[in-house]
Amino acid sequence: MSTKGGHMSLHHRTTNRRRFLMGAAGGAAAVTSSWLPTRTDRIRAMQDSFDWKQFSGAQVRLILNKHPYTESLLPLLPEFTELTGIEVPEPLILPEAEYFQKLLLDLSTGAGEFDAFMTGPQVHWTYDSAGWTEPLEGYLGDTNLTSPDYDAADIFEGLMAANRWNLTLGSGIGEGSQWAIPVMVETYVQSYRKDIYDELGIEAATTIEGWRENNAKATSGDVKGIIVRGERGGGMTGTGFISTFLGYGGQVMDEGLVTQFNSPEGVHVAEEYCASVRESGPEGWASVTWYEGQESFASGAYAQYMDCDFFNALYDDPDKSQVAGNVGFAHCPHADDHDPVSGLWTWALAMSSQAQDKNAAWYFLQWATMKEQMTVATVEGRNYNPTRASVFNDPTVQETMGSWANGTYLPVVLENLDKYAKVAWPAQPETTFLSTAWDQALQEIWAGGDAKQALDNAKNNVDAHMKDLGLITG
Repeated sequence: MSTKGGHMSLHHRTTNRRRFLMGAAGGAAAVTSSWLPTRTDRIRAMQDSFDWKQFSGAQVRLILNKHPYTESLLPLLPEFTELTGIEVPEPLILPEAEYFQKLLLDLSTGAGEFDAFMTGPQVHWTYDSAGWTEPLEGYLGDTNLTSPDYDAADIFEGLMAANRWNLTLGSGIGEGSQWAIPVMVETYVQSYRKDIYDELGIEAATTIEGWRENNAKATSGDVKGIIVRGERGGGMTGTGFISTFLGYGGQVMDEGLVTQFNSPEGVHVAEEYCASVRESGPEGWASVTWYEGQESFASGAYAQYMDCDFFNALYDDPDKSQVAGNVGFAHCPHADDHDPVSGLWTWALAMSSQAQDKNAAWYFLQWATMKEQMTVATVEGRNYNPTRASVFNDPTVQETMGSWANGTYLPVVLENLDKYAKVAWPAQPETTFLSTAWDQALQEIWAGGDAKQALDNAKNNVDAHMKDLGLITG
């Protein structure tokens, strides 16, 4: 499929919104692992039901993003080789911006230096449409290549669907080929100060109007009611805001890739959101990054931060957080006649279409995403959040995560994963341009500009850009 006049831009952030602070992960309440089967026991159990030695002597070359998931995977690689006889040379691990540049170079030139890699929706649309990724459904359905214990149905269907696409611009997410297998996921929530809300006699709001009211009520003394991302190009519209927008029935683009965020629903949500931040948020909101929001909420300076769910590992760490034990979770605001919505990001593992041994590469993807490995990665490596229901249901995982956010973490996150989370952005190549224009409009509204005019201007800029690239006509 051609993208007429433009290249698909990678949807990632210079300041990586998906990389969890390593200090926070290290300081989070550890999951005890004494119950886990030993490495030898795991290997024996897996060998009993499937021939893992079919491709012994092959190798799988990996390129990985520097990320907590990677840190949770690396100690397990010798186990893969012992189980399969497939060698894994030392993976190339790079910071996110450099990682995506190196991966794009390898895939686009056909160099074939790497067999498997980390990716996710938005990003791998580029690779899928160009023929750089290997479809995985044939491997999943082949009983000679996939263990009977794999249980793909245990992976949350919404996350598998997020990495499925039929290559149709503007639509087709959840249809067509399976391009990657998810290994880690974030959804978006209201993280709020339960102690402050309880003292005020209020509950987390379900609507944007109630959210604005709560933020105003919670603003008192040294505590302000709300902090959210405000930096243009830093994911400002991509987490809690877009989840709320979709929860009001908003549509980012229609199937013809014509921008729709200036709809009446879009104007209303933007007006309420920006007014609340102006009334009850930080004075310098237009420069607030994701990590400043996370750290500021953990410091006790704000009564709510609407953003990533797994940031709670920091919030409930008493050694690093002033709000440990005083946090609650709730879904993002939504219209009374709509269910909640959460956008999502999922890191996933994919195979290069230029892989030197595709069967060996599939064995690695399969092994890395099986229940046993994901449980160990979560229990011993703090891979938050896992993508399998069985890992969430594991008693040791429940023991730790079950207490987070005063017991509200798992119910809210699992509801998101079961029912409400979906890819928020339409399948098209210019997500970065689109989101940055939307960010700019919100900054203008926050600064006192008219919401309809700001969003109309942003829509016109995006539509003109898409026309210049030949992605929309008329």
